[in-house]
Amino acid sequence: MMYLLNHPVTLFVVAAAVLLLAHEFGYRLRAFAKDPEDTEWEKQIHQTRNQVAVLLSLLIGFAMSMALSRFDARKQLVIDEANAIGTAYLRTAMQVEPVRSAAPVLLRDYVDARLAIFGTMSDIDEQSPAVKQARKIQDALWAQATAAAQQAPTPITGLYVSALNDMIDMDSKRVAARRNRVPPDIWILMGVLSVLTSIIIGYGQRHRAALATFIPVLTVAISMSLIADLDSPVNGLIQVSQQSMQILSDDLHKQFPVQANGAPANAPY
Repeated sequence: MMYLLNHPVTLFVVAAAVLLLAHEFGYRLRAFAKDPEDTEWEKQIHQTRNQVAVLLSLLIGFAMSMALSRFDARKQLVIDEANAIGTAYLRTAMQVEPVRSAAPVLLRDYVDARLAIFGTMSDIDEQSPAVKQARKIQDALWAQATAAAQQAPTPITGLYVSALNDMIDMDSKRVAARRNRVPPDIWILMGVLSVLTSIIIGYGQRHRAALATFIPVLTVAISMSLIADLDSPVNGLIQVSQQSMQILSDDLHKQFPVQANGAPANAPY
């Protein structure tokens, strides 16, 4: 199930195929009705179809709202993290040595590590080199800030420590936002109601009609794949832009370029 939710295009194909089969099943099931020409019976079928379809549309709208809010949260966190790192960088200029000279280089490499973690279409692996690198830089920055606070416990140092703390907090917030998905129960209920709606639509048809068959199926399949696309931070056509972090990385690399051999310049970690 998680594979389908992480691959919206595949979900669309599978959902459309399943709903078409459900519609065909309902259409063939009509042959077993005692009196398929009974208008009162057909009216009840249509009322049932409308009730289930309304419930399905409400559930799709609810799931779409959940997925969109999660997508917006992940997008906003990219900007918030770039601002937090930028604030920490600006405050390094007011600190004592070695923070003033060493911290900007660490922050440059930290931004690169964060882009490597969140800029690729893959799940977060706690054992990946980028994650380990980011954790190592966090420890180095915090160790420097601790030493600076002990050496010069001034309000300026406190501002830097606060900015650094906000920057480190963004790590757990972005990881939590990436893993915050639409609950599986919502997907299961949406799938069940979609199948029931297709069966009832097929059951209520007297004759085959392409529009009445394909339009409801495609509408539901497209809606479900769009929800999965918004909800999946890994795969799909809609991805959270890392532009804010990339701009910050470019600025830091201009001011603190990497050595010609590709090794980090003056990286104290």
